[in-house]
Amino acid sequence: MAPQGRDHLATRESAGRRRSPNVRYTLSPENLRSLAERGGAEQAGVGLLRANSDTDLVSSQGRSSLTASTLEFTLGRGQNLVISWDIKEEVDATDWIGMYHIGKNSETRICFKYYHGVSGALRATTPCITVKNPRVDGQGEGQQASDSSRKLVSFTLSDIRAVGLKKGMFFNPDPYLKMSIHPGKRSCFPTFSHHGQERRSGITTNTTNPVWHGEKHTFVTLMTDVLVIEVKDKFAKSRPIIKRFLGQLNIPVQMLLERHASG
Repeated sequence: MAPQGRDHLATRESAGRRRSPNVRYTLSPENLRSLAERGGAEQAGVGLLRANSDTDLVSSQGRSSLTASTLEFTLGRGQNLVISWDIKEEVDATDWIGMYHIGKNSETRICFKYYHGVSGALRATTPCITVKNPRVDGQGEGQQASDSSRKLVSFTLSDIRAVGLKKGMFFNPDPYLKMSIHPGKRSCFPTFSHHGQERRSGITTNTTNPVWHGEKHTFVTLMTDVLVIEVKDKFAKSRPIIKRFLGQLNIPVQMLLERHASG
């Protein structure tokens, strides 16, 4: 259906609100989430002014308008972002409104633009809207914690042991360790060069309770990283085994260091 007069484009988090007879298109806040997680911003204010569309698209007498209900949108607050338009020029059933990311600064900023579907002409645009994500936009103590999690730390593992490994059908295993660093699943940071660090222990023979005495393995990580330790059995052609994998431990680096500090 072609836009007629002043219609509305709304994001809604409450289905219980009365629907307008005008044409509506619903945007989920999830569409804004990936943009909001790229940059930090301050928490949203209250009683913000309504945004107005750019004023230089057409003449003041016949100017089309595209407006936003707020200049700042905060995710997870039950807030509605309502986009309204009043198009003075010719409209068509293929007209469309797009959301665009503005700039490359630390804030996440977007705008909406109304395009004529047939000619591709830009009819109207909203001013910049700042999108905020409280989970990313830390302040005060939260900001200090975020800064701390971005710092690289170094730790060393030594005298590692395993207990009760699975025994083969005819032989005890010859276990060794494969250790590596990976980014945490909930980490907001991308993969860095230190991720994928890998260390291997020596091989202990014929035992289900190995101890790697005197071995030291040092890693450089973020506090949000995860240490993955795999226990494997050395492959021997003269002693075929059903499975080389004997066990695995995934432990967050922060938890590992906290346990060490507490004794």
